[in-house]
Amino acid sequence: MKKTLSLSLIALLWVSILSAQEFRMGVTGAMNVSRYAVESAGISVTTDSRIGFKAGFRVELDAPFITDGFYFDSELLLSSRGAKMSTIINEADVDLTSRPYYLEMPIHIGYRMPISSNFSVYASFGPYFALGIFGTERLSTNDISSKPDTFSDDNLKRFDFGLGLKAGVAMFDHYRIYLGYDWGLVNIAQNSADYKVNNRNFYVGMAYMF
Repeated sequence: MKKTLSLSLIALLWVSILSAQEFRMGVTGAMNVSRYAVESAGISVTTDSRIGFKAGFRVELDAPFITDGFYFDSELLLSSRGAKMSTIINEADVDLTSRPYYLEMPIHIGYRMPISSNFSVYASFGPYFALGIFGTERLSTNDISSKPDTFSDDNLKRFDFGLGLKAGVAMFDHYRIYLGYDWGLVNIAQNSADYKVNNRNFYVGMAYMF
């Protein structure tokens, strides 16, 4: 009985805290500059970058119960990532362009510092979770092309997880301009015993908060 009452009081306190804070929603979009960090037999290789995008919805929740200026934010995004690579395997020229699309959700904690009545700077940090929903690859070997599925049994895993860092400027209460970087921590290669593949992504974007 005491345990149930304590949990109920904690839940009630948490709901009261959330309802007392400013909660806002908005839309966001960014340009991705993504690549893969590949490691095989102790040798690390960085692929060429591929230009993509991310777009979706954003929420912000002020957190003055930590201290003034702190906030939480999260987004639900469709994110186009991938990479390009040109190499020689067994004396054959190999060109690969990977185009995976993820449903992505970062969850950050940040700090916002006003610099005038209409401008503030901010930075945030936290994990992201991503689920591959579709994608194709363009593979060319000695001018013979194919388009395998990105998330096939012998290609990439669908689930990805990592850490992200973002910094930007908030203007006139509604606008956000930002840049950030995501480090993938999950080896997304299906044949993980042979090699290791991690997502890397730099992005520049903006958001509008209602």
